[in-house]
Amino acid sequence: MMSAKFKVLFFLLGLPAILWSGPLKAQVPRVVADIAPVHSLVSIVMDGVGEPKLLIPQNASLHHYAMRPSDAKALQEAGLVIYVGAGLTPWLEPLFATTAASADALDLSTADDVVLFSYREGPVFDGHDHDEDHEHDEQERDEHGHQAGEDHDGHEGHDHDGIDSHMWLDPVNAQLWLDAIASELGQIDPQNASRYTENAQSGKQRIKQAMHRIENHLAPVQGQGFLVYHDAYRYFEEHFGIAATGSIALSDASSPSSRRLRELKQLFEEQGINCVLAEPQYPSDLIDNVFVGHKLNVGVVDPVGIDLKLGASLYPKLLENIALGIAQCVKQ
Repeated sequence: MMSAKFKVLFFLLGLPAILWSGPLKAQVPRVVADIAPVHSLVSIVMDGVGEPKLLIPQNASLHHYAMRPSDAKALQEAGLVIYVGAGLTPWLEPLFATTAASADALDLSTADDVVLFSYREGPVFDGHDHDEDHEHDEQERDEHGHQAGEDHDGHEGHDHDGIDSHMWLDPVNAQLWLDAIASELGQIDPQNASRYTENAQSGKQRIKQAMHRIENHLAPVQGQGFLVYHDAYRYFEEHFGIAATGSIALSDASSPSSRRLRELKQLFEEQGINCVLAEPQYPSDLIDNVFVGHKLNVGVVDPVGIDLKLGASLYPKLLENIALGIAQCVKQ
């Protein structure tokens, strides 16, 4: 048995190691991001520190998602929830008073200087009114993130005058969000604040490089019309100077009315448009049925990165894939 003298000796020998070890490392916050593009931006900021958890699976419809028990568990354990805003996930905000009551929340749509556009009216897009589009309408929205209102375009009870929630498709917004995410994480986890800030700066450079590549991809198709499956790409179009001519489905991907489809078919025939962009989340049967008997190129674009590897590289790759999908479809 060890004598009291030797016990004291062993304690004294181990004391320097205890003293030199410094304070215990602070626990990295558990972060939940609502969608894959936001998860990618958070991953950029948290690189080398931790990894966020994705709330809505990449292959799910953002507009019609039903939360699973595993999602509730993730929200219960979260220290911070980062999301695009109530317009995209109106079911999420009420959970901050219940399921996610212990988590801080970062609403990216309220970040300083974020670019906001309104929903476009009707199946045919008639141009852009920047003064009107940048107004942030705070009226109450319905279950799809739009204002409650009268029947519009056969979609009962929905008025598409609210803020378009696909704001992550503007790379300038993404760069602003990197700073906002780094700032929020730095307040929660001061020990790693400088790392978050450095990562955000590096991420902005990566996005800037992707923007230059995208401009090169789109240069040959400037001024050429195309149709999209649903009106999700206005932020991308406005930033890169291209313009979709119309959309088949509404902004929340709800089924279009027969009147809307007739207008699109007439537009297609009158303007000689040859490109229609489908999305992997939705079946292409509707496109085939509307334009049966017409020669057209059907391309594919994806606003969330359904087939991309989750993580830091997803966001810049997502934007570049959209540009390639448009350019390849229009040039055929």
